[in-house]
Amino acid sequence: MKKNGLLLAVLLAALAFTGCGSTKYQDGSYRAEAADFDQHGWKEFLDITVTGGKITSVDFDALYKDDLRRKSEDMDYQKAYREAGLGTDPADYCIRLEDSLLERQKAAQVDAVAGATTSSEHFRQMAEQLQKAMEAGNTDTVYLSLE
Repeated sequence: MKKNGLLLAVLLAALAFTGCGSTKYQDGSYRAEAADFDQHGWKEFLDITVTGGKITSVDFDALYKDDLRRKSEDMDYQKAYREAGLGTDPADYCIRLEDSLLERQKAAQVDAVAGATTSSEHFRQMAEQLQKAMEAGNTDTVYLSLE
C-alpha cells in the first residue's frame, strides 16, 4: 500500500511540473485593433508573432486617421505628452509594454505604465483577446470596442 501511495505522489508531482504555467501558443501572426478611431483620431493596434509556441514579436501602437502615422513616431504628440508632465510618451510606453509581454508571455502579468494608464489597459485588453486566439490558432483580426 505504501508503494502505491509513493507512486501516486510521484505521478502527481510530475503532473504538477508539466504544462502548468506554460501556455503553448499556436505559431502564427495575430492582430487586434480598436474597432474605431478614438475622439483624438487614433486607432490602437497590437500585432503578436508566435514562433515555437512562444511570443517572439510584439508591436503595439496607434495609427492616425488622416495619414496613418504612428503615434510613437509623431514628434509633436511626443512633445505634448511630455509637456503634460505624464513622465512617459508613446515611444516609451509602447516599448515598455511590448517588452513586458515578451518577457512574461501572459497579458495578465503585464504591469501598467505610469502616465499611460488608458493605453496600458487597452494593450492588456487586446493581449488577453489575442491570447485566446493564439491558444486556438485563430489568426483572424480581433476588433475590440475600447473604452
